[in-house]
Amino acid sequence: MIRHALAEGWLLLRSRGLISPVLALALAIPISLAGVTISVRQWLAPVIELGDRESVVSILLHPRLDGAERRTWMSEQAATHPQWQLATVEPDELAERLATWFPYLEEILDREGPEMLPTMVEIRTRDPQGVLVLKEDLSVLAVGPTSSVNQVVGRVARQFALMLISVVVALIAGAVLLAAVWVHLELHRHAEEIAIMRLMGATEATVRGPFLVAVAAPALLAAAASVVCTVLAVGFMARLAAPLGLTTAGVSPLILFVQVVGAVGLPMAAAFITLERYASADD
Repeated sequence: MIRHALAEGWLLLRSRGLISPVLALALAIPISLAGVTISVRQWLAPVIELGDRESVVSILLHPRLDGAERRTWMSEQAATHPQWQLATVEPDELAERLATWFPYLEEILDREGPEMLPTMVEIRTRDPQGVLVLKEDLSVLAVGPTSSVNQVVGRVARQFALMLISVVVALIAGAVLLAAVWVHLELHRHAEEIAIMRLMGATEATVRGPFLVAVAAPALLAAAASVVCTVLAVGFMARLAAPLGLTTAGVSPLILFVQVVGAVGLPMAAAFITLERYASADD
């Protein structure tokens, strides 16, 4: 039975010589891309985590508030927004920051003293956009930038990884569908031969064997090609990412193992399901 399956499967491959490389290529490209995507996702993990970190938003309180009023305002905000962590920046520290950011203010600050500066409060939160509600507060003079560079970079990295994963899933689904359609067309092309074999008492394993062999050959070729392409692509990208300071490494053996299983298992599963449905419909 195995010899028959191999011989007939080889004939199927020869009769459709162009389809086999196309099927192997259609499987190898998305599976290889999946391996590269997972490897890049591991490299970007520290960058993606930046999107979930807390941001610090600076708030300038109105100079007319005295010490008691400022403390009351801080207590009210802490009670209204328990998710915020509020901290007051001392005048001396604020003056030092301003002198660093705007050197031309250093002379004025030395002459007038830090006491002339309004009170600045820093709010640490995971939702910096929520701090914008304080713009309507009469006690607030100004609200600082609510966009964090770290958060923006983290979100962009996460969206990039999700986009790659979506493309990979779509390509793999298309490759599996191609394998199923190929088997379906071959079943119809050999419908008369299959009917004769069944009339002569051939088992389902004998009928299905050649088709499974014909699918297994490009699947094995796709598995080998995907592993080679992934190793080469990840190695090339690692050399490009090294100057950026990203922690890069070679492809994990687990990823390569999953690629081989996926390249062989997915088209074989599609072929088996198609053969099962064909047998059920024929019965």
